[in-house]
Amino acid sequence: MLSSLPSARRRLVLVVVAAALAGVLVAVALVLTRGGDRPLVAAPQDRPGPVLLVPGYGGSTPSLEALARRLRAAGKDAQVVHLPGNGTGDLRDQAAVLNAAVHAALKRTRAPSVDIVGYSAGGVVARLWVEDDGGRSFARRVITLGSPHHGSGLAGLAGS
Repeated sequence: MLSSLPSARRRLVLVVVAAALAGVLVAVALVLTRGGDRPLVAAPQDRPGPVLLVPGYGGSTPSLEALARRLRAAGKDAQVVHLPGNGTGDLRDQAAVLNAAVHAALKRTRAPSVDIVGYSAGGVVARLWVEDDGGRSFARRVITLGSPHHGSGLAGLAGS
């Protein structure tokens, strides 16, 4: 098939195929080495651990406290994570606080993993924790409720 093409086009096709192959190889290498020292192992799925509830912007916790009480009444270990600045600070700083809360809960309960419920910006915090702080090795489930994972046009107004 390539032999039927003029030599200039044949070279062009070969260059495009080689470039595409090189791109695939680079992408595979990046996936395999991503995170360097961070494990890419999923958390154990066989035994539920504690449930951590992460509030959104402004840190309002009454509805999450009510959910935590219901979960505790059902026999779950559940707690609300209190974020610095009532959840109005840097999301990565909040993810670090979530990370500390996860490790404390795992140590306290000796469970293999946690379940995270993030409300609004708390879901974004949970996602950042999974992506940047190795959370995939500790989270059995992450549930986000009304979280603006693609940003929000209204978020800029909050600082005004």
